[in-house]
Amino acid sequence: MGRARSVTKPQGTHEHPHEEVEGPCDTVDDHSGWPPHPSERRDLYHRIRCFPNEVVSWRKRLIRHVDENPDIFPAAAGAGDQLSTLIDEGISFLREIARIVAVLHGTPNLGNKSDPTDELVYIILARKTRESAYQQTYDVLKRTFARWDDLIDSPRKKVEKLVFSGGLSEKKTTSLFGALGKLRETFGSCTLEPARSWSDEELERFLRGLPEIERKSAYCIMMYAFGRNVFPVDTHGGRVLTRLSPYRRLGLSLDGMDHKKLQKLLVDLIPPNLRYSLHVNLIQHGRTICRSINPLCDQCDLRNFCAHYRRRELARIESLDMPTAVDLFSGVGGLSEGFTRAGFRILLAIDQDAESMKTYRLNHPRVPDERVIVEDIRDIKAGSLRKLVGKKRIDVLVGAPPCQGYSSAGFRSKKTHTGYRPDEDERNFLFQYMIQAAAELKPKLFLMENVPGMQSARKENLSFLESAAKELEKLGRFKTAIWKLNASAFGVPQDRLRYFLVASSAGSLPARPFEEYQDRSRSDLDQDALPPVTFDEATFDLPALEAGKGLAIDAREVTAPDSDRRYRRYLSKFGILRETRVIFNHTVRYHNPRDLELYGLLKPGEDSIHFLEQHGRGDLMRYRKDVFDDKYARLRGDRPSKTIVSHLAKDGNGYIHPTQVRSITLREAARLQSFHDGYIFCGAPTDQCVQLGNAVSAVFFETLAPTFARPLRAGPACGTAARAVGAPAAR
Repeated sequence: MGRARSVTKPQGTHEHPHEEVEGPCDTVDDHSGWPPHPSERRDLYHRIRCFPNEVVSWRKRLIRHVDENPDIFPAAAGAGDQLSTLIDEGISFLREIARIVAVLHGTPNLGNKSDPTDELVYIILARKTRESAYQQTYDVLKRTFARWDDLIDSPRKKVEKLVFSGGLSEKKTTSLFGALGKLRETFGSCTLEPARSWSDEELERFLRGLPEIERKSAYCIMMYAFGRNVFPVDTHGGRVLTRLSPYRRLGLSLDGMDHKKLQKLLVDLIPPNLRYSLHVNLIQHGRTICRSINPLCDQCDLRNFCAHYRRRELARIESLDMPTAVDLFSGVGGLSEGFTRAGFRILLAIDQDAESMKTYRLNHPRVPDERVIVEDIRDIKAGSLRKLVGKKRIDVLVGAPPCQGYSSAGFRSKKTHTGYRPDEDERNFLFQYMIQAAAELKPKLFLMENVPGMQSARKENLSFLESAAKELEKLGRFKTAIWKLNASAFGVPQDRLRYFLVASSAGSLPARPFEEYQDRSRSDLDQDALPPVTFDEATFDLPALEAGKGLAIDAREVTAPDSDRRYRRYLSKFGILRETRVIFNHTVRYHNPRDLELYGLLKPGEDSIHFLEQHGRGDLMRYRKDVFDDKYARLRGDRPSKTIVSHLAKDGNGYIHPTQVRSITLREAARLQSFHDGYIFCGAPTDQCVQLGNAVSAVFFETLAPTFARPLRAGPACGTAARAVGAPAAR
């Protein structure tokens, strides 16, 4: 379990270059103004690999601007070598926001004009007026006057009467006559066409010299009619950006600023290639979702990014009396997600992997940022956990220590070749840090999840799992039990067999949860249980993709759940679906022609052995046939998936789609791990795959969590006999 390190990467470098340049990839476009470079097609909220030319020089100016203004960016003062990293996080944040709102709102035409003089008139009429009214007034003026010169040649009273219905008629008429008169005086007629060759600075200076044309109005004319990369801040866009707070890691606060102050501050903080799309889409978002009064946060696809929403959720959750939990080795938060959905409040989450914790932080707005800790648990000093949590009671300590040392898919399966010994692998003893945390935090209940290998791998005469139970009991407070459960027996579309060490200091052990679905891994199959949820039921509605296709943020067609009965058994029942036009992480890796030919020959349910027996095409296989008998495997649509593991990051050969000739997408893997569609996985594709493979199933723990809530309500009176250490696990 390595320690996380922060590394400042030079702009333009490629991380994990093999992932996206191993084969041809089309140039992609997402209509945000900043289409991802092919190497970034599958990245999501990841530090940008390649900056377009127009962004490179702007970024250099931004770094200088932030460095020279510590009063505006107070966190930058102590950032040192990490300053560019913090700035790039803000840039990445804005790019992802731009991509999402472009999908949601389609970069709409707001009625602005391509002719600069038309736009000047349009902007004057729009001031402090509802959209329909000023658009109607503009149309009246265009029908009345063939040329804008005709307007200022007309009686003032006539013009005032024509604009009366839009309000502020006297003020607007004065502005029209003054601005158009200045154009005639400068250019000989009411036109701005000669200014097209001017620099941005010259054009802005002239426009702001017109009567009552301020910076925001000047920028609208420059952007809509001259195509300049400026950023007008209107009331709606300013409100959305204030709530989002994109550069909050630099200490920048936009709260309490009116749109004029925001305009002055934000003019240089938005990447130039995003300015148009962000302006029009944020206006639309502010009008329809992020309203000034009663914003529709629960319907907002930006809410987990939004500082305002996160503050509101924290305040709301603080006011509720809920059972609490601390999550160690949290990864991306599947365990936290399950307990949260079951009514628990997560007080603290710790993991050493920075990208996993970025995913955790984004998807868990109810956990304060300062309590999402990126640190190796071995480096946390005694007593620090209690200080981090404060005086709050801790009901449940949960965790899933890294399993690679126990896993049969890892080194242990090759012990005859490597001489691997479980008792010499430091990772196999990380559970001891959970025991130490239990001693320090004194939770009422304890839950540790791990792979079957933790029960089969032995240390002297006990398994590692039994050793953990014994050490926990030595604390003198806990009774323990060991459960062996398959996620598919609880509605997860994946055969994922896991062991659980359960303990209680509250007098009553949680009851073993009821298996509602059939566990096909058992010989004594319960014929009265529900059939397990299948791969098809979990993924059938996701858009079909070819190898090497899909964007990390893309549009999807929304289908009514009632239109297909398959929705009801899993997607609707467990809240996997989200009513949104955005789909995240639905991307397929590139596959070479040889692999695609092999995939196409395999039938659902077949693996490498079947392939060789049926087709004899050993020339298509790149791996040793005597060792990797299941290196290639095609999943069955009518069964739960096999266990999702982090090896998915390597090649995807073991997770071939049942009907499409490709490996499964990241979103499909997330569905199989029972994460809802709004759960966003951050980082490069390798990061996302590892996160999904290492994650625990959210729905699995949502069904387990209520059994932990009941003893907390019942109190110590309800005694339950403790399991003897080393006794067979309950079935």
